[in-house]
Amino acid sequence: MANSSRQHPKVTCANVDQDDDDGGIPCTDIASKACNGCFLVQYCSKDCQAAHWKTHKKDCKSPFMKKSWRPQWDVEKRLPAFIRGNDDPALAEPWVTMVQHGRKKYLWGNVPAIDIIQSCKNEEKDLPEQLNLLFAASGDIRNVLKSLVELPITYEGKCELVINDKDFDIVARNVILLLTALVFDPIEAADIMIHIWYSAFIPESYLRKLREKVLPLIEDVCRKIAGRPGQSLQSKTWTFGTRNISLVLPKASWDLFPSFFKVPDGLSASKAQKVMVDTTLPPSRRDYVEREFYARPPAWRVCATKFRTDGILLPFGHSRKDFTMPNPTLFQSTEFWPMMDSADPLEGWPLDEHLSKPSLARNDIYGSLYFYLQDQLQSFCKRIENLKIRFQLFELDAVDLPGIMKERGIGKYYFDRIEVSNIGDRGYIGPQKLLTTFAPYLKRKSQNPHATLLALFLNAVHESRTDKDYIDSIETDSAKLHRYMTIQQDMLQPYNADFLRYDNARSRFQDLDELFDRFMKECCLYEISQMEGLKIKTKNTLVEKWPLRLRNGANQEEFDRLLASGHLGSERYVEWESLI
Repeated sequence: MANSSRQHPKVTCANVDQDDDDGGIPCTDIASKACNGCFLVQYCSKDCQAAHWKTHKKDCKSPFMKKSWRPQWDVEKRLPAFIRGNDDPALAEPWVTMVQHGRKKYLWGNVPAIDIIQSCKNEEKDLPEQLNLLFAASGDIRNVLKSLVELPITYEGKCELVINDKDFDIVARNVILLLTALVFDPIEAADIMIHIWYSAFIPESYLRKLREKVLPLIEDVCRKIAGRPGQSLQSKTWTFGTRNISLVLPKASWDLFPSFFKVPDGLSASKAQKVMVDTTLPPSRRDYVEREFYARPPAWRVCATKFRTDGILLPFGHSRKDFTMPNPTLFQSTEFWPMMDSADPLEGWPLDEHLSKPSLARNDIYGSLYFYLQDQLQSFCKRIENLKIRFQLFELDAVDLPGIMKERGIGKYYFDRIEVSNIGDRGYIGPQKLLTTFAPYLKRKSQNPHATLLALFLNAVHESRTDKDYIDSIETDSAKLHRYMTIQQDMLQPYNADFLRYDNARSRFQDLDELFDRFMKECCLYEISQMEGLKIKTKNTLVEKWPLRLRNGANQEEFDRLLASGHLGSERYVEWESLI
């Protein structure tokens, strides 16, 4: 076992689920040593490690833990399911498919959380007395959380946050998370929030507490609006000292809201797990999953398998015994898991931040995220305890926000920050509609010279890239990749896993700036920005233009981490400011 004197999160001994029939006694001691075979779990003593070996062996000695592990299609020398018949492996890339599996619902963010205030790079000590933030297509509240956690502790002004999403499931979960932060003690709230947010199963005690303290707030509204038309908008404001939260929903959505606190009839824990695993680890998706796993470090494959199997965000060696209730905010049906098989909590948070403070079980990637979130959520709950803050939440298509904001007294030039996620992608409302809708609400320079509209373009590079671009760039991209990966003779076999990984990695070296410039010209982005009274910032001050792109001179570890992260590096942020 490995020992260390460094400061690490306190983890209980992994010897926690001893079977009574074996005469074992579950250990509750703090673990000070890691298993040096896998660095996934920790123990308090060699005795506990020995007692737990029968259980732990299947993970510690998993085939996934071997550097020599290869995907099954490669072992069997067969065509993988994600390639549409093309016999030339050198031309595999255009035929590699990204077929989605599962429900296309985004309950978890798929790009790392960002602080949209970044006062240290913008207003510094001159933050406005009234700080107004708009999250026009919020998805989950990770950017809300990150922004408020980073808000200077010396700030004593008022904050107003308008948070909108058109998906009621997302809005309902966001409201539950915020109310949890407001009605519970920060330490207790943080752990409830982690599991409501990310765990498929939660302790019965957590669900009971939510029913006791949060559900009555919702039910009270439902009783009062019982006779009103289903599509009529109904509003409620809850006040907690200097903090309040307003929620505007169609009456029909209010009627659905209590179901988020109730496990669907007939959904046992075992059935819920089967429903989830039918999406996250079905046999039909084996090739897709193993393609993803082949880009990850060995221990991460074991961690991902465990999370896809039990769905609980905890340190690897932590007991799951109390996590017996299907999370009703995720299981709204007895028939399906609400997300795609690619959904992963890891994608929503900065990998470098939570890997920089590892436990002794340094390979436990989800455990690392758990401790990071515990810290972030506790900080969030403590930060808003005495903050003068107002949350307003809506369930609207983003383009319909101006109407409801006008009704609620929000006029032009109101917001210090507007964050719109990736709805400016052409597959959604597109750049022109985006700017026409939201430019009028950004504060002018005379009000706040740092006021910024922030948009993410997830698909622009891929939409701009042609087959000719792909072919023309093979030689130059391969030359750049050569520093990190090389072609070996044995890789030139049909559908060789190493070659396919190499081919996938090559896309990280394409000329992203050239492709995005082409996108901007096609969309006349500079011209429509000027027409709407905005200009694109030359230098971003909220988030780097390409925060996930492999930096020049990156070392092997940085390259390997990007490949393992699930991000492409082509995620592009654009920031606008007012012309006047």
